[in-house]
Amino acid sequence: MSPPLRPIPLFLLILGLIVALPRSGVAQDGWPGDWQTYWSVGEAFVLLEQRGETVYGTYQPGDGRVTGITQDGVLRGTWQEADESGSFIFVLAQDGQSFAGRFGSGDWWNGHRAGIAQQQRPDWWSGATPQAKLRSILAAGNDAQYHGREGQVRWIEPLLSYDGPEGDSSDRDRRRRTLWHILDISTFRLWDAPVPPPEAEPGTELTYDIGPAGAGATYQLVFRLDDTNLWQLVLPPGPNLQADLARLIAARGYKTLDELEKARAGSPRMVMMDFILGTADWDGAGGARALRALDLDHVPRQLRRAEGALMADYLKRTIDRIGYVYWQEIPDDPARPLPYTFYRHPLGKIIIAPTDIKDEDGRLVERLWRFSRDTMEALPALYEALERMPIAPGLTAPPPLSQYFATRRAVLARADGLQRRVLGLELWQWIGLAAYLLAMSGVLALARRAARALGSGRGPMAAHLAQMGAPAGLLMAALLFLDASERLGLTLRAFGPVSALSAILLIFAVAALAYRAVSLVHGALMVRAVQTSAYTDEIVLSLAQGLLKLLVVIGAVIACADVAGLPYEGVLTGLGIGGVAVAFAARETVANIIGGAILLSDRPFRKGDMIEAAGTLAVIETVGLRSTRLRTMDNTLMIMPNAQLSDQVITNWDNRQRRKVQMLIGLTFDTPRDRLERFVARLMEVYCHQPDADTEDVTIGVVSLGPQSVDIELWGHFKVVTYEAQVAAQQALILDILSLAKEMHVSFAFPTRTVHLAAAPPATGQEDVPA
Repeated sequence: MSPPLRPIPLFLLILGLIVALPRSGVAQDGWPGDWQTYWSVGEAFVLLEQRGETVYGTYQPGDGRVTGITQDGVLRGTWQEADESGSFIFVLAQDGQSFAGRFGSGDWWNGHRAGIAQQQRPDWWSGATPQAKLRSILAAGNDAQYHGREGQVRWIEPLLSYDGPEGDSSDRDRRRRTLWHILDISTFRLWDAPVPPPEAEPGTELTYDIGPAGAGATYQLVFRLDDTNLWQLVLPPGPNLQADLARLIAARGYKTLDELEKARAGSPRMVMMDFILGTADWDGAGGARALRALDLDHVPRQLRRAEGALMADYLKRTIDRIGYVYWQEIPDDPARPLPYTFYRHPLGKIIIAPTDIKDEDGRLVERLWRFSRDTMEALPALYEALERMPIAPGLTAPPPLSQYFATRRAVLARADGLQRRVLGLELWQWIGLAAYLLAMSGVLALARRAARALGSGRGPMAAHLAQMGAPAGLLMAALLFLDASERLGLTLRAFGPVSALSAILLIFAVAALAYRAVSLVHGALMVRAVQTSAYTDEIVLSLAQGLLKLLVVIGAVIACADVAGLPYEGVLTGLGIGGVAVAFAARETVANIIGGAILLSDRPFRKGDMIEAAGTLAVIETVGLRSTRLRTMDNTLMIMPNAQLSDQVITNWDNRQRRKVQMLIGLTFDTPRDRLERFVARLMEVYCHQPDADTEDVTIGVVSLGPQSVDIELWGHFKVVTYEAQVAAQQALILDILSLAKEMHVSFAFPTRTVHLAAAPPATGQEDVPA
């Protein structure tokens, strides 16, 4: 049985659970607001208000009313439309942004919060003429369909009348949606709508034929003047509308509306829509959407965001002054053979033109409709001509998309007189350009002063740090220049190359800084590397420095070529061919570098080792990327190219685990045998007692009778590595041997010569008498 919880921890646990539970008063926004609702066979826009627990409101279309009581986020009530009524229940979601509901009949009725609809009749709403009527329907429908302001559909219902049998709200809703699809897939000019005669009487009807672009099929809109002298758009029965919609879709060559929607995605209309809707969400995903609508192929890829923002700003502000854009006035046929001219002015045109993307065989892969390059070049002049034109009714001044327009708005808000243009630029631009140039000069001067101050210090690191001053100053100046080109709008005019120049300057500054940084890091690491006995660190550092610097140079060249609009494939090919030529011209240097890499991989010696190569005995001092420095026994410096050294037979005298000792000890011939045998046995003991002697691999014994001595050979090894240790061990052994000889009273033979004198020859004339 578990022990009971203490009172205080239990209280804290309960309090934490209570705090963690969602509270309807905080997490929910309540029922008041605008709601887009839908059920299985229709939809409606509901406006709700709340007083205490009572919720009431209206919905369109249908001019219906709802009322109910809410408790803990659950709304129970009734709806009423004309002679129809029923009950419902809504359950508000925890976040207060949607609800799930059900009619009393059992059908579902759900909804979500919509964009705040205009509570008062919009300025563009009018039924005075068929043209005004059609404009009002398109404005409300486009707002709801494409701008996310679903509440605007409420203003469509008063503009319509229904022919045929009077249906319920679901029937009217289906008719409205079908009519909207017919309007949306058609291309027509509002100015072509019929103009009513001044003497028109109630009941007068006017017609206007519309239809999809390039299809040849049409649908006849019927406008009827009602008793209040307002024109109504007449909707025929639902089956007739459905048949007309299917006929128009078939005329475009498609079976369903979904197929047609997918097919017209790359049309001039969708390009305009992508641009305008994309600029509304510029800082989000809309920015990329808007830029895709512009032909920026002539702008380097790295500059397209900045350049594209400026072009988009010019274009959006120009379009807003031209007039309100109704999507249905722009053709939506992607197979249109000719470019679409949206606007024409003596200073230029706004054109949406196709770009054919073909494969290597010349076959068409894709056709992209975009605002043309000529449009991009004409935008500054067009905007200058239209700048004083008020923004079209129904639109608001857009926020700046580029640094240029943001800066311009801030400056002119304080000094409007600086807008006067001089030599192609406005006064505030000239002032800003002078300020930027002054700041760049100050940064460069400060960098030079800092470099001189660091250069006056001692040590290699101070020198390396001093070399970083100039690239750092150049980088800061390049950043200022790039910022100036964006904020001052020095592009799209005679200053077109300014952006590319600023980007190239920035690339050069970054490359120079990286190049010097590689040298700085290499110098710092090399200081530590020379203090070690391994030469591999130095070779690796030298190779790494060379490769990194080469990569920095190649990367800078490719980046500059990309900014300049040159294909990087050609640049890489040129670098490859140039590299082959340089390698052939400097093949000896390349061979030495490869030799250094071979020495790095094989590691036949270390720094300080004594080696023998090409018949020369020398000590390794340093191993570089191209050559190796050696010090001979007579203290002569010898520099050998790595290519030659790696091809030699190298004997490393220091790379041994033990060193051989070999002696020939000569005793005099008059040494007795027994003493000679005891000397050999004691000699073995003396050797084995040496601290560095290898007792497992030794041979001692009489090997020969020399010209002057009895020769005893000692052949063994000392477990030492360096030559100095070998000399010390061998000295100790020799001294012990001398002591042993003195102790045993044996003498070392030394070179002697015995002379035998023969008797004098007999006198002349005497003969030896035989015995």
